[in-house]
Amino acid sequence: MKAALLVGPQKIEIRDLPVPVPREGEVLVRVREAGICGTDFAKYRGDLGGNFPVVAGHEAVGEIAALGLGVVGTRIGERVVIQPNFACGQCETCRSGRENICPSRVRLGLDVDGVFAEYVTAPRKYVWTLPEGLSDSVAALTEPLSIALHGFQKSAPAAGDRVLVYGTGTIGLFYVQLAVLSGARVTAFNTSEPRLEVARKLGAVETFRSGAELEARKGDFTIVYETSGAADALAHIIQWSAPGARILLTGLPEKDSSIPAALIARKELLIQGAMTYRDEFRTALDLLQKGEIRSDLFITNIYSLDKLPEALAGFRSPLRIKDLVRIS
Repeated sequence: MKAALLVGPQKIEIRDLPVPVPREGEVLVRVREAGICGTDFAKYRGDLGGNFPVVAGHEAVGEIAALGLGVVGTRIGERVVIQPNFACGQCETCRSGRENICPSRVRLGLDVDGVFAEYVTAPRKYVWTLPEGLSDSVAALTEPLSIALHGFQKSAPAAGDRVLVYGTGTIGLFYVQLAVLSGARVTAFNTSEPRLEVARKLGAVETFRSGAELEARKGDFTIVYETSGAADALAHIIQWSAPGARILLTGLPEKDSSIPAALIARKELLIQGAMTYRDEFRTALDLLQKGEIRSDLFITNIYSLDKLPEALAGFRSPLRIKDLVRIS
């Protein structure tokens, strides 16, 4: 099979590799389209752990090509999307219902070969059947939408809440749309004007490109979704949040920074983290099928697998939101 093998930091090669064989409880998925995300870019740069060489990528839509021993409830040819973090299911964290933060979870495209290939294997438990009529390209948004849904459900706004979405990449823009659908008044922040233009199309009533501009709204926001991963983001957000505000952290900074801890206490702020997803894939698929999410505004480019190195090299383009790789 053709696959994009990451042999080292910033070195990716298109190679012919053996088709993987599904083990007991696994399925073989013929990959049709795959999304490129920040985790893939970080792995490409060498900023994440995991194995080298490895086939990168974790957001994928495809069809079942083979069944491992004991697999039931699916069939050859069924279109599916892959949930790419595989928990052990046995540890105390998993038993408490928090499989998303299992310390032994296996990450597709980081710890084991991922989806930038014609075929990939995954546990049957972690593949979801696509509803009828949902295109591959739209279904490829299921994984990042599930991340946004997981965080959003932890701190969902009510009508009248003043929401700040700090960072308007793919997940940030999903937060914008979810908050608008809830009736909140949404403000978006990003240094990229093209991404702010999409935020406005999704219903953001205000957009800002600098912290200096946001100072005019200092102390006003009742809910803040931080998706940028900027090291200094939380310190600024604490300043801009209203007393009693809720802050939800989805972005992962490359390094820690100091925060005004006394102000957290004085304002009685509630700060939560959110990591990936639990069982949000079904809800995400339903929203995409019903057209409640403006998927047409998210997909910016579709590359062939041969062009993946070019796509990763241009990942930081301000014009890019969600790029896809069409594999088969």
